[in-house]
Amino acid sequence: MEILLGQHEAFFLTGLFSLGGSLMWLVWAAIHLGVIIHVLRTGRPYWWIYVVFFFPYVGALAYLFFEVRPSVGRFDYRTLLWRLKSPQQRIAIREGILEDSNTVRNRLALADELHFARQFDRECTVLSEGLRGAFKDDATLLMRLSQAHLEAGRPAEAEQVLAKTVPEKSPDQQLQFSLLTARVAARCGRPAEAEKIFQELMAKKKSEGPRFYYAEYLMHSGQRDQATLILRDILLQYRRGTPVWRFVERRWFYAAKALLKAKPPAATMKG
Repeated sequence: MEILLGQHEAFFLTGLFSLGGSLMWLVWAAIHLGVIIHVLRTGRPYWWIYVVFFFPYVGALAYLFFEVRPSVGRFDYRTLLWRLKSPQQRIAIREGILEDSNTVRNRLALADELHFARQFDRECTVLSEGLRGAFKDDATLLMRLSQAHLEAGRPAEAEQVLAKTVPEKSPDQQLQFSLLTARVAARCGRPAEAEKIFQELMAKKKSEGPRFYYAEYLMHSGQRDQATLILRDILLQYRRGTPVWRFVERRWFYAAKALLKAKPPAATMKG
């Protein structure tokens, strides 16, 4: 009897260790699969896949440490919960906040949600209502209004608003103003003017924004093949960039991916 019990105990322990080993294997397999998916979806360098493949455990740990860990410190669960809300819920919340505290910051936050929901007419209304009193010439509000008119398919109105705008001297706002000027010129049928501004901005290589909007301009003018080359290079350079570059430029990475998947627009540019 004792021998039989000993055999049963040994069998049980062997099975337990075998199950534990299988579970650990499944955990590591899931981690490796997660790393590969993360690399592909977030624009990390492809060579990480080879590192994880040839050095399974060390490679996965290295990826988590060097690529995932830096972003964990910037993780905000409130932002995650906010993104889980529907666009209409977010708009309603922003409307309530603006009603309680009528500030430019709150107005722009509401405009952001309306823009994301592609409610450009309402966005124009919200921004126009902020151009009063001390803020009647606010450059940020004016540029956002010009952009909203442009997205709504009203380039003439966008140009009228932009003509009233005096941008601040900060490099960021100067870049935004120049980009918007180029986009408006392109939509208003002045391709030579738009091309010149785009080329000057792209030569500075301070951001992928100019290249993205230049590709968008090429798409609208029927030059999809050239636009595709630029958009794919944006994705390539993003993967090759430093973690800091990817953090700053990730907006253009996702925008380029979306534009590549978008249905080819009809050629609308004049010229």
